[in-house]
Amino acid sequence: MQLKKYSVRVEVKTPFNIASGEADGYIHKRTVRFRGKPYIPGSTIKGKVRNNFYKLVLPHHVEGLCNCPLCAIFGGRGYNPSRIYIDDLVMEENDKGQHQAEKDHAFIRVSSAMDRYKRTAKREALFITEAVKPAVFIGTITVYFDDDTLKYKQDLELAIKMIDSVGGGGSRGYGKVKVYLEEVI
Repeated sequence: MQLKKYSVRVEVKTPFNIASGEADGYIHKRTVRFRGKPYIPGSTIKGKVRNNFYKLVLPHHVEGLCNCPLCAIFGGRGYNPSRIYIDDLVMEENDKGQHQAEKDHAFIRVSSAMDRYKRTAKREALFITEAVKPAVFIGTITVYFDDDTLKYKQDLELAIKMIDSVGGGGSRGYGKVKVYLEEVI
């Protein structure tokens, strides 16, 4: 077993919303928060990485009991645990060791739902979304490679770098990102 640890830095270029599933008054999609600060859940990143890795390595994978690289690294059915662990990405501190003021993290965006067939706004379909301003988020990714999966190391690194968006609302320009990856161990 070979341990590889990466430092990951995600520059969010446009506002984003990773919905918490909680509604608050008129706000329909409140963003995820930990101790009052927005973050990017590790599960969100892991899902994106898994999807990109699947496209690169195994486009004809069939779900089930198997020993393919996708299941070997990301886990599969039966007792086949994941070998990749992605921490939640937290907002990077500024030069003084402080985060932005809490009121500066997020803002409210009011939108109208669209009827995609008629290409017009739906009647009485106004919704309110909380969006996080562009910022930099940092975290770590830990991978335990064995002899069989070590040959997919470069593909996994590429799958991480291929992430181009996070959260919902991509068709409205939300969540465009640039990912930087550095191997530390």
